[in-house]
Amino acid sequence: MANETRADAANDPAATPTNRVTEPGSEVTGFAHMLLKVADLARSQHFYEDLVGFTVRPAKPLPDGRPFVPFHQGIALTSGGPAAPTQIDHIAFKVKGVRAIAERLEKADVRFFRDLHDGIYGLTIYVADPDGNMIELYEEGGRMDG
Repeated sequence: MANETRADAANDPAATPTNRVTEPGSEVTGFAHMLLKVADLARSQHFYEDLVGFTVRPAKPLPDGRPFVPFHQGIALTSGGPAAPTQIDHIAFKVKGVRAIAERLEKADVRFFRDLHDGIYGLTIYVADPDGNMIELYEEGGRMDG
């Protein structure tokens, strides 16, 4: 199609990319981490560590000196946000024992966007972290009737 734009081609899985990286050994191999800005670092650390069950990992300080809390599960928290609506719809994590996690979050009065249900990846809940970010927690293969 002569009038096709780069955006059209990017959204068409059948389109042949024109500037794709093809050098050997040059590829994206996976997701590394996300640094999430939070309004209250201690409150958010409590949520992720004590309620959800994340584990803190050692790390070097941020170059700009901001405090931060890195987790083995792929996210780190830092101060300074969120000042404006984020562009992230939700963050999803695979878990074991989602029923127990859901009970722990309910007892802590965490806001649920969606209660325990059969999701497309398994037994799933959607909850709000202390800054209102939607967090999906799912157990692969889990089912409501199981």
